[in-house]
Amino acid sequence: MENYHKQSILLVDDDSANQNNIKAVLEDLDLDVIIAESTEEVPDLVFQYDFALILFGVTPSNLSPFETATALDKDERTSYIPIIFQAESEDMRGLLEQGYAAGGVDFLHKPVRPAPLLAKVKVFLELDARQQQLAFATATIQEQNLKLEERAIRDSLTGLFNHNYLQEQLTREASLARRYSAPLSIFMLDLDFFKDINDSCGHPFGDFVLKEFAERVQNGLRSSDIFGRYGGEEFLIILPSIDKKQAEIVAEKIRKKVGDIVFSNSRYNRYVTVSIGVYSGFGAETESTGVIIDYVDNALYQAKSEGRNRVCHYKTPSGHHSGAANHISEMIGTTQQSQLNATIDKSRAMALASFEAMVHSQTREYDILADRHLLFIKVLDRLAKQLNLPDQLIHSFRRASKLHDLFRCYIHDSSLGTDGPLNDEQEKMQHYQPLMLRELIAMFDFFASERVILYAHHEHFDGTGYPDGLKGNEIPMAARIFTLVDSFVAMVAPVTEKQAKNREEVAEELRKFSGVQFDPFLVDMLMEIIDTEEFFITGREGEQDAVKKCT
Repeated sequence: MENYHKQSILLVDDDSANQNNIKAVLEDLDLDVIIAESTEEVPDLVFQYDFALILFGVTPSNLSPFETATALDKDERTSYIPIIFQAESEDMRGLLEQGYAAGGVDFLHKPVRPAPLLAKVKVFLELDARQQQLAFATATIQEQNLKLEERAIRDSLTGLFNHNYLQEQLTREASLARRYSAPLSIFMLDLDFFKDINDSCGHPFGDFVLKEFAERVQNGLRSSDIFGRYGGEEFLIILPSIDKKQAEIVAEKIRKKVGDIVFSNSRYNRYVTVSIGVYSGFGAETESTGVIIDYVDNALYQAKSEGRNRVCHYKTPSGHHSGAANHISEMIGTTQQSQLNATIDKSRAMALASFEAMVHSQTREYDILADRHLLFIKVLDRLAKQLNLPDQLIHSFRRASKLHDLFRCYIHDSSLGTDGPLNDEQEKMQHYQPLMLRELIAMFDFFASERVILYAHHEHFDGTGYPDGLKGNEIPMAARIFTLVDSFVAMVAPVTEKQAKNREEVAEELRKFSGVQFDPFLVDMLMEIIDTEEFFITGREGEQDAVKKCT
């Protein structure tokens, strides 16, 4: 038996001769005989040892063993221990009734008779052994049942609650919210570009990201919150007693906690962001489970369509009744979705081409940025490969760079040709450019990702930038990358007559502004990939050749 422990019996008797006789009779058995001189010691001893049997010596002048036995019999913690009384033969008849009334199971004569003593002790030792086996088997079954129950409600990879359990708990918590007029909030979370993580880094790293993500989020939740894997890279959090205002705070903390720290193992370093859809209900107005899932899924879809890495709270469309909103993916198939995505890509390209044609029709200033744009793409591609960025994000960077340069030409940004400090008017124009870019691109919903990049590309890592004074990881990662690459290209291929910086000068500049203007982690990444002369030129006269090498 795996949980075996040596059995023991308790002898309560102040008769030293009887003590020695009993120990001698039982010496060949594999057990401990614990001696107590008085009944006062018994209450402590019964909780120190798991006795298979208690032997009480009793006389007409000392009836305390009956009192102690009665107390043990009434206590559910000790009532299972069998008790045998010992008495002199001439005293036996007068004590029998009291002994059985106190819970005793038998009487033995004193002085001890070896055969009866051995026989009775062996019976109770065997009974105790079987009880131990039964208890062990019961505990094992209970443990296995608990494990089976856990497996039934847990996700095998992350250890979080699974889809079915989340559905059950959501139904329960929504009912409680309605019954007790309490707030309830639900988060649907989706890891951005997770398919690309699996495709570019492999499924083992993808599994690592899922487990690390689950741990980061779980550590920031309350014990009453219910967190689970809804399916694939989608997760659900049920937050009882959390209203809309509190939910927005919690969701934003989660978003930052996920995106602020790179996911890193022995092979890959990858920034991962999360989009979060939020639904909040209160009391009787709390929706049913199915409607809540629809609402929070639509909020998540909104977050992803607006550029990802953001929190969106569901808003009921005007004129729509409860449950009327449907996710577009539920209405069209995979083929149609692919066609729609292709159409959106074409729309972006056409809009960008139209804008470029318009700028060229009004000014030739864009020519001075064309070669610089090629170098930007080359450096970006190298950095993107190092960071394992998804193709969708790389395309967004390229479009953002094109939009950025075209817009500067369109508004005749005089700082383009300025070698040295900017004047007040130029500085004011620079300050308002992110706002103007955001308003321009806001007219085209399919430029949502580019809007996020361009609006925040003048923010500084130390919080001294503009327009919102964002600091550190408050700045979207895409904007941090864009800022660094754009600044690097400006140093290597300036559009003014200013001398281009060489590798040592660029490295010094990047180190100087690491943690000030630029993300230190991204600076280290860029430093690894620019240690080659192909990105650098020796003077203005060699710029065209250097750029051509990068195409």
